[in-house]
Amino acid sequence: MGLRGRLAGLAAVAAALAMIGGCAGPGSGGSQPAPKAATADWGKAEGTIDFWDTNANPRLTAKWQELIASFEKENPKIKVNYVGLPNSSYLQKVQNALATGEIPDVLLIGNDIGSLIAQKAVVPLDDAFGEAKLPDRIDKDMVENERGNSADRKLYKAPLTALSDVIWYRKDWLTQAGLKEPKSYDDFFADARALTNASANRFGFAFRGGPGSMPPMIAMTYGMSGVGQFFTDKGQATLDAKDNVKAFKRYISLYGTVSAPADISNDYPKIVAAFDGGSAWAMHHNLGSYQDHITALGADKVVGVQPFPDKDGVVTATSPAISGLSIMAGSEKKAAAWKFVEYMSTTGNSDWAETVGQVPALAKAQKDQWVQQSQPLKAVVQTAANPKTQYVRLPTYLPDWGSILKTEMEPDFQAVLQKTMTPEDFLSKYATRFEKALAEYKAHGGK
Repeated sequence: MGLRGRLAGLAAVAAALAMIGGCAGPGSGGSQPAPKAATADWGKAEGTIDFWDTNANPRLTAKWQELIASFEKENPKIKVNYVGLPNSSYLQKVQNALATGEIPDVLLIGNDIGSLIAQKAVVPLDDAFGEAKLPDRIDKDMVENERGNSADRKLYKAPLTALSDVIWYRKDWLTQAGLKEPKSYDDFFADARALTNASANRFGFAFRGGPGSMPPMIAMTYGMSGVGQFFTDKGQATLDAKDNVKAFKRYISLYGTVSAPADISNDYPKIVAAFDGGSAWAMHHNLGSYQDHITALGADKVVGVQPFPDKDGVVTATSPAISGLSIMAGSEKKAAAWKFVEYMSTTGNSDWAETVGQVPALAKAQKDQWVQQSQPLKAVVQTAANPKTQYVRLPTYLPDWGSILKTEMEPDFQAVLQKTMTPEDFLSKYATRFEKALAEYKAHGGK
């Protein structure tokens, strides 16, 4: 996978430093104007632009406002109107905005980019990227990954950061209980059981059963099963493969046994509150929650690890997601919007990446000291450098990807947890659903 080369490069940097001194739903829409790649008609870089942050929380909002103030100081003719949206509900707000025409100029977007591309809701950034001489400065594998999300191979999102899925656990809990740190999934499940004491409101795992529950489910399922492809070469979905069914059952067995019954409605803030607040030993999220953990607990008490290896040493991880900025096709201030995107891709990139605890897209920033001092980032780059690591490329290029996960799978997942739908039926249903989405994508020119 493309990102592997970039992360392996980071691993080499980390090793060198160590030697010297000792890591979205498709709309039927179509109402937006066709994207234009050229920047000649983007107008003047001035005026007020609206920026929608689709992963807002108090800490990240404060950083955005700080970076926006710095940007405005350097670009006095441009003002940025910040709007923060919670990640669990932003997609519907974006779709409503597209329907009404009340759109932002710049949008923070992750794996839901395929839907916006299909709706022609965002513009290609290739010309602007080249004019700003960014191809030689921005991580080439991240850019290549984003080109893979569009059938025309154009760049519709300027990468800011890459974030890998991470299993987080409390090291201090293990020390207090006299337990060793887990080296396998068997160890992990055993520790979760040993550390659960429901009467004391202490649980082994903060289970995400509510909004946003599908990414951890997919990562944990494939991580335990060892299945290395989401689609076979013949376009068959592997979600309901025998080994995935077994792994999925093991994953959902965490709910209600080593997790609180109320976890069925857990979203991101709730699992973080449980973990950082002292009622859960472990949780599954991504690099994005690292700063929350160290702020609440201290870096010495928190460990972030990649998927555990199987008995043969093979690690199966989902490929890192790329978070970045897109410019909406309906924006009337594209030149000003691009200046903000360019600033965040360069001047503001390291500061932003450190705040969210993710790998920066700016190649120079990947060598910054904070990257090398981050234990979870080191775990990521070591996993990437491991010749036995395989990455499952998630089909984020599918226009239906985001809506299938959020609006279709989440309600059925709760039905599985409530035992009104069988694990087999759930996986079979969505294997078929993804195969249909892939066939439709290819029928419309996707590769």
